[in-house]
Parts: sequence; C-alpha cells; structure tokens
Amino acid sequence: MTLCGVRINGEITIVVMPLQIDHVAALTLDHELHELANRGPKALLCDFSGTKYISSSGLRIILKTAKTVKTGGGRFGIFALAPFVDHIFSMSGFSQIISMYDTEEAAVRAVSR
Repeated sequence: MTLCGVRINGEITIVVMPLQIDHVAALTLDHELHELANRGPKALLCDFSGTKYISSSGLRIILKTAKTVKTGGGRFGIFALAPFVDHIFSMSGFSQIISMYDTEEAAVRAVSR
C-alpha cells in the first residue's frame, strides 16, 4: 500500500505527505522516500498541507531523506505545514536545518534557482 502521493513538476518531485506520520506510518514512509530520494531528483519537496500529526520517527525520516537528496546533489524542502506540524518542526530545531516554505509555489521557486 502506498502512503504518499507523488507529482512531478519538471525536474522537481513533489511528495504529498499522509494525514498522520506516527511510528507505524514512518516505516512505510521511510521506504517510499528512500526510493524517491535515490532516484537523484534535482529537487524533492514534501507537501505537508494534509498532515495533521508527525512523530519523532517521522522527523527522523524527513532528516534522513533531506541528507540523501543533498548528498546526491539535489535540493530538499517542505511546505504548507499545518500549525501543529509547524510547531513540532520549530520545537525540535528542524526548522533551522530543513528549508521550509509557506506554499508550493514558493518552494518550487526556491529550488528552481
């Protein structure tokens, strides 16, 4: 079963994140994002517009994916975070190490430079 939706915008892969990213979902998410990141996209963006919850396991997967994409020469970012998810990213310090954008348009513009 696929957890994420995927859209391609030119050389940018956009991953639509699930409603909840708990420990169980993180296992599937890890596999899906690993597959996408290892394809060597110019950029990989995660759409959090529908995500209402993320656990520490989910944060770990996002960090791991960002490192994989950046090691491959690509750019990584997330966008459209709901207030609770944004709070978790801020409180954990991830907002200092992961590129975060308000909208998909802003994210696409930033990684297209």
